[in-house]
Amino acid sequence: MLIKNILNFLYPPSCRSCNVLVHEKAIFCVACSNTIKPIVSLIVPLTGKHQMTVFAVSAYQDPVKNLMLKKFSQDIVASKQLGNLMIQMSSISDVSIDYIVPIPLHWTRYARRGFNQAQEMACVVALNLKRPVINFLKRNKRTTFQSKLSVEERQENVKNAFVPAWRYKRFNRDLLLDKNILLIDDLCTTGSTLKSAAKALLEFKPKSITALVACRAVQ
Repeated sequence: MLIKNILNFLYPPSCRSCNVLVHEKAIFCVACSNTIKPIVSLIVPLTGKHQMTVFAVSAYQDPVKNLMLKKFSQDIVASKQLGNLMIQMSSISDVSIDYIVPIPLHWTRYARRGFNQAQEMACVVALNLKRPVINFLKRNKRTTFQSKLSVEERQENVKNAFVPAWRYKRFNRDLLLDKNILLIDDLCTTGSTLKSAAKALLEFKPKSITALVACRAVQ
């Protein structure tokens, strides 16, 4: 407790957007928090019989956007804070969930960044929902950043980008059977990445697939 008090004195907690002083457990100040507006869920068709609901904390705008982009400066704390926002500012707690699956990074991007933001967010969400995180998917090709591509190019970029991890495909193929799966990612723009990942999961016949992101681009 003494060390914590000393650290708070030397480095007082501040808003992750505007840097004004806040309560030690707060992520944003009241003014910045009030700029975060609720965003409706999005229905993404997967196949003729399957669809996926995508929940988001915010539209792709500050202050949540700013917090999300801190991954490029290796700010792992920001990723955990996004996970807390996902619980606090979405209705995901009302959704039936059995397993939580984070969208994986390609190993080269993970090596450069040092962590996977989706993984960190998923762990926080899992702790709150008391559901296990399983790294069921593997990214089997290095894709271009989606923000640099057109809608058509984004779909092609992530086509067949995800495959089941070998240990699940080989030894535990029934793990997802009739289960409710929650995909976690930081950003949804056109939904191409989430859709590609969800289609890789459909092979294992889950009951439902839902997605939760920090930000969603709104047209």
